Amino acid sequence: MMRAVGAAVGIALIGAVIAGCSGATDQRAALTTTTAPRPVMPSPNTIGLCGGVTDADVVQAVGLAGVRRVSANPVSCAWQPAAGGDYAVTFHWFRGSSLEERRGQVTAGKPAAVQVAGQPGIEWQGAQSCEVAVAFGNSDFIDWSERASAQSCTGPERLAAATLTKAGQG
Repeated sequence: MMRAVGAAVGIALIGAVIAGCSGATDQRAALTTTTAPRPVMPSPNTIGLCGGVTDADVVQAVGLAGVRRVSANPVSCAWQPAAGGDYAVTFHWFRGSSLEERRGQVTAGKPAAVQVAGQPGIEWQGAQSCEVAVAFGNSDFIDWSERASAQSCTGPERLAAATLTKAGQG
């Protein structure tokens, strides 16, 4: 008899807890408010590793045979000649930094305005280097640079365009 009473009390308590939880959920849902939408920032997944390009893409874009990737993380990659030495090509994704901030930070030549895959950018051409920074989303930019034998900025421009296209920005 005691077991039956204990079981009945236990079942009644479980029922009360379940009923109490369902009412609280309904009440919380009713109190939900809306807020102003936040600016859309690109997700870390919108740009693939190394700007979404392959080592073969880099070799083809810059025309340097034997270039291989030597470092990679979600926001920066570097390639260098097989013989070693300084980096030949680099990629950087500057999150939360404006393109205009970059304008005064590069000293490899006078900045020139460019359009890459329909996006505004800045290009610097030095004696043996080129850097192309291009807007990505509302508050980021990507940066491709080529050092050593850059005769023009065609390679970094191609790589920037490929990154933007693969990320749905170009």
